[in-house]
Amino acid sequence: MTDRKTVTLADVAALADVSQQTVSRVVTGYGQVSPRTRARVQAALAELNYVPNRLATGLARQRTYSVGFATVDLSLHAPSQLTAGIEHAARQAGYSLLVSIVAANGLSATTHTLRGLRERQVDGVLLNASLDTADALEVQRRFPGLPCVFMDVAPGTPVPAALLDQVHGARLAAEHLLALGHTRIAFVDGPRHAVVENARHQAWLGTLGARGLRPVATAEGDWSPASGYAATQHLLAAGVPFTAVLVANDQMAVGVLRALWERGLNVPADVSVVGYDDTPESALLIPPLTTIRQDFPTLGTRAFAHLLEVLEGDGSHTPQVLTVPELVVRASTAPPSGERQSVQTALDTLRAALAARQD
Repeated sequence: MTDRKTVTLADVAALADVSQQTVSRVVTGYGQVSPRTRARVQAALAELNYVPNRLATGLARQRTYSVGFATVDLSLHAPSQLTAGIEHAARQAGYSLLVSIVAANGLSATTHTLRGLRERQVDGVLLNASLDTADALEVQRRFPGLPCVFMDVAPGTPVPAALLDQVHGARLAAEHLLALGHTRIAFVDGPRHAVVENARHQAWLGTLGARGLRPVATAEGDWSPASGYAATQHLLAAGVPFTAVLVANDQMAVGVLRALWERGLNVPADVSVVGYDDTPESALLIPPLTTIRQDFPTLGTRAFAHLLEVLEGDGSHTPQVLTVPELVVRASTAPPSGERQSVQTALDTLRAALAARQD
């Protein structure tokens, strides 16, 4: 077997006819190098198949070139897509990614996960766990030497953050139903303790309230299809008629569609359904789901870039990075049926008359 010599900076410098310092600047990304010289060095790196010694570079700069991603359940759409975006961005920048699961809600579980990542000597952490303002500030107090970018806190929380504009997305969903003529709208919420869910719920309420409306009924799920199914069964059992449902994520919307189908209700002729996330499966449901598209891979990439800014001391200039969702209209929404509206109006009138008589 022929021994293969380890390629060094000196080998690359000799081939590119530059100094070792110039090669180092190209490899690390630090320092000024002209485009022509950079291209020559990169060609030499590729020809020699040079592999940077990240350990040595990290020791010199007190870096490990690794970052942590502390996140909730990876079986859910959002965390899995965020992981993909972050990993791609980290790999492009020469960083490795350590993913660690936050096993429960609250500050205690988050602290436990961050402590484990700190023990692995990561340079910084992207934190996708729901925290209120006080808990986010407490995380910073407990881990002063661990730069963090928060991904599930309320907008305006005074910490570095990369967020999706949940208020804007939720308004788009509610305004879409209102524009179609729906006035009897039910909610299928996610867990109310979640910052992201509370933002969507409040935005739905505010958008309906601006038209003098309130949800006719609400039910809560846990983000899973099974919980969306159970929540819709609860809504139907309550006997309060509705012509549309706002659902806090697409996975629960799968269960909503199943429960409505079992009851013999047609979507969208009898009930319109709007989801949230735009999972790959949402366009393949029957009917295809109207939803709010959240570009999680892009958010992951932007969050990682923001963490690099924080690591370099530049994060104070842009304390929060906000990504805006968009409405995707498919076949699960339509104007309410006139006949159904008439029946509901009659029921409302009868219910009001009965209530007045009891008073």
